[in-house]
This record gives sequence, C-alpha cells and structure tokens, in this order.
Amino acid sequence: MNTTAQKTSLSIRAFLVRAFVYVVMRGALAKPPNTETRTQLDKLSKLIFMPRGSKLTFGQLGGRNVEWLADPVAGARGFVLYLHGGGYVTGSPRTHRGLAARLARAARVCVAVPDYRLAPEHPHPAAVNDALAAYEGLLQQGIPPNKIIIAGDSAGGGLALALALRLKAAPLPQPAGIVLLSPFTDLSLSGASMQSPQQKEWLLTKPFIHAAAKHYLGAQDPRQPTASPLFADLSGLAPLFVQVGTDEVLLDDSTRLAQAATQQGVSVTLQIWPRMWHVWQLHGGQMPEADRAIAAIADFVHGRLTGKL
Repeated sequence: MNTTAQKTSLSIRAFLVRAFVYVVMRGALAKPPNTETRTQLDKLSKLIFMPRGSKLTFGQLGGRNVEWLADPVAGARGFVLYLHGGGYVTGSPRTHRGLAARLARAARVCVAVPDYRLAPEHPHPAAVNDALAAYEGLLQQGIPPNKIIIAGDSAGGGLALALALRLKAAPLPQPAGIVLLSPFTDLSLSGASMQSPQQKEWLLTKPFIHAAAKHYLGAQDPRQPTASPLFADLSGLAPLFVQVGTDEVLLDDSTRLAQAATQQGVSVTLQIWPRMWHVWQLHGGQMPEADRAIAAIADFVHGRLTGKL
C-alpha cells in the first residue's frame, strides 16, 4: 500500500469554504434525510460552477438517465463512470456537475454520472443494480474495460466498490482502476472515527449518517458485501486510489479498507489529507486543496488509462 500525507497548512480560501460548508451545507444535513433535503442540496449545488468550456449533455445509460461531462478542448483518453454521493438517499448528477466537469478536464476523460435510484423508495440493492447496468451500458457501446475508470464519493465510493464486487461475481471484466473519495464502506458504522466524540467533521452529521444507512438497508444485514464492501472478499479488484481527510467521521472507512485490500493483494494508493473534511474535492475552483486533490486523481486516471501506472 502506498500511503501519503499532504501538506498540513490550510489556505485562506479553504478556511472560507469550510465556514460555508459548516454553516450552510451542514445545515441541510443536520436532520435525518427527506425529500426536502434533496431539494436543498440541489439548490446549494448551483453555487458550485463548472469550469468554462465544459460540455454537458444528457442521455440514457443502462436504462437510467445520465449526464455526460466532457471538455472538448482537452479531448478524451477514456471514460469515468462516476457514482455520486449522498448517503444513498440524496444527491444527483446535478449536485456533482462541478466535480465531474473538473475531473473531465484534468484527466482528459468523458465522465458519465448516472441518476441511480435512491432510498428509501428504492433500498439496497437498487443502486447497485443501476450501477451495474450503467457499466454494462458502456461495454455495450464498445468501450473496452481498460478505458473505463469507476469512481465515486461517499456513498458513491461504497457503490463503486459494490459494483466492482458484482463484476467479479458475474464475472465481467474489471475496469482499469477505481477512484474512491471519502468512501462510505461500513454501514454497520463500527469505525473508531465514527464513534469518537473528538472527531471533527465539517459536513456530515451522525443523525444523517445513521438515518441514511437505515433507509438504504431497512432490516438487511449491514455487513453484507455490496452494502459494506469493507467486509467483502476484495481480492481480484482493480487498483484502488483513495483520498480521505483527517477530520472526517468516515476516516476509518478508508484506512481500514486500504489495509484490508492491501492484505488481499489489491494495489492501493491511499492519500490522507490533513484538516480536510468530507468530499472537499467538490469545491474545485474555490480552494487550492480541492484543485490539488483533483489533479492527483487525474494523474492516477491518466496512468491507468494509458498503462503507465
């Protein structure tokens, strides 16, 4: 396992963004999720802009609506199937347009963000089934698996791993790599960072996390592999690239995953970013820490798609 820690200083812009996240965005997640939460997050996402020149198109992939993000000037080396976060109960392609567009530009890829079904209306494994259908949709378009990266943040990170496990079970070919941003890998919520009262977290609230897990699983076993990939047989998965912040309640969801995957023979790159909160990469263009994180992701994506990594 390749583990790196980034610079410890925090930029002035990051201080300002963190204050916004804590006061405004955390407020939307202060209570158990409902339909109003989805509406609030969609409205807040309008404050995060796509970079100039980004191309946004709409379509279908695997029977679900999908948003395609690309940068025509940069061209495209391959494709990223990006699974948005939101605890399996909120979020949409709209909430992640800015991040998807910046990733498309930095890595010179076309990013597909499917609008997978959400709980509680559609509990596990509906989201996993939709993710699998989207991946199969890419393959059916003639895109070879070595030109596909699976990526996701938070619940979308857990979903990306669940998809990789379904591919292994099918069997279907693994993608060139898997990118995980602050992945939600343990729905039993047993990580030490989740339990610690001293853990700082500027975005997620524990009531939201507990309610989201309950909505997604109902009475199902929270430790089943496609719900909590941390407890799965991870052998045979594509190389993993993981970014997580030290201030996250889900910190141990990443560190334990990286350790388990490494022990099972999976190539893992783990980046731990001091003083960063949950999915700070959403704020690309607003703070240098997010821009540097996206650049590091792009380096991994480029290396895997070109065979240089």
